[in-house]
Amino acid sequence: MALRCLVLVWAITGTEPGAAGPSRDAGAPKSQESARRVLELAARYEFFAGEDRRKRFEFQPKPLLTYTNPIRGEVFGNVFVWTWEGRPEVIGAVFDFRSENKLDSELHTMARGGVVGLRDGTEFWNPDRPGIDFRPVPGASAPASSSAGRLRQMRDLARDFTVERDHPEQGKGSMRLLPQPIYRYASPGADVVDGALFVFVEGTDPEAFLLIEAAGAGAPSWRFAFARMNIVTFQGAYKGATVWRAEPATWDAVFDKQEPYAIVREEPRRGLRRTR
Repeated sequence: MALRCLVLVWAITGTEPGAAGPSRDAGAPKSQESARRVLELAARYEFFAGEDRRKRFEFQPKPLLTYTNPIRGEVFGNVFVWTWEGRPEVIGAVFDFRSENKLDSELHTMARGGVVGLRDGTEFWNPDRPGIDFRPVPGASAPASSSAGRLRQMRDLARDFTVERDHPEQGKGSMRLLPQPIYRYASPGADVVDGALFVFVEGTDPEAFLLIEAAGAGAPSWRFAFARMNIVTFQGAYKGATVWRAEPATWDAVFDKQEPYAIVREEPRRGLRRTR
């Protein structure tokens, strides 16, 4: 999740979460209401490959991950994905920040080219370059012939990756890898035999995503790519060797919404404002 004082990309009128009665299960109605709100918001986004918009990515309404962040406050979030021929092309963490009475969306393109994002039919995001950079997994064995075998390989490979976050308020710290992938896919049109999306978290809050794919025509091999979900510095390593680094995102770049990583904020009041 991005820093508390983030660039505010988009602000519109929102609605107050429904109040829950005082009972032992008071949190359940609030979580259900938050789940409804974030799903409705996510469904308002449309994403396309390139300026011609001929390929419209398919929204997958079932959340890949549900998370909270008690360090930040009363937060309820879901991770959604938009796909093309099975492959994840855009990932979004959409969350109800109940203690601050706002909804936020963090978006990252995983496409191999430019993406155009629309909200209620209006363009709001247009990164013109690939969102991730695939690299071979060093020294990895060839993908197994069976689906079960490849899943074991992907889990084993993921365990050899680490992610360190350098937070200006909290300092440096290692993010926790969830042991199971949150999404698995194949995409013959993209020469992807098998793929899995893993996530590194703070608590349960997604901070970085790791894609591992068995890809290539004829003789597939393992490759990987990272995607950030915060504006701070990240460093990824494989078996102790640095293989990925994400520098801090600038306020102007995130505010302008043309970078592969973007933030969208909803607020109950009208007006666009920018703070640090």
